[in-house]
Amino acid sequence: MFAALLALSLLFSPMPQSIDPPWYAATRLPARGEVTFYGPGVMENVYHLRLERAQVPYCDRPACVGYIATLRPGDLGRKVWLDVPGIGVEGPFLVVDYAAAKDFERLRRRGLIAEVDNVTARRWGMARPIYDVIMLAEGPLIMHRQLLPLVLIQ
Repeated sequence: MFAALLALSLLFSPMPQSIDPPWYAATRLPARGEVTFYGPGVMENVYHLRLERAQVPYCDRPACVGYIATLRPGDLGRKVWLDVPGIGVEGPFLVVDYAAAKDFERLRRRGLIAEVDNVTARRWGMARPIYDVIMLAEGPLIMHRQLLPLVLIQ
């Protein structure tokens, strides 16, 4: 009887759930959520500091269309693409910054997936966060087919 009560109490008691993946790991992509932006020049300063410390690869514009911060340090140096409602897919963006561990859970619950540099925010006409953005590990594959007239050889 005691074992049955213990099993029921374990079954119905709230268990703390672990965050998957944890803060220090890379984000599982694709990820969907909110994107906001840094102030003018801030992301570029972070990029140059990380570059000096050899924490990110060189990927200046136009090779990378911009820079972003994600929630996790495991993303640092990663290239990602953003599929933005009404704009389409842009990238690659170089991940040059990440959220502090103390802010991670609050931002994750809010649904934030990234912050873009101010140049990108201005190009997109951002005055507030954009929702339902999809962060991708790879850009879309564009296939071009040239249609040639069919010539029959007799």
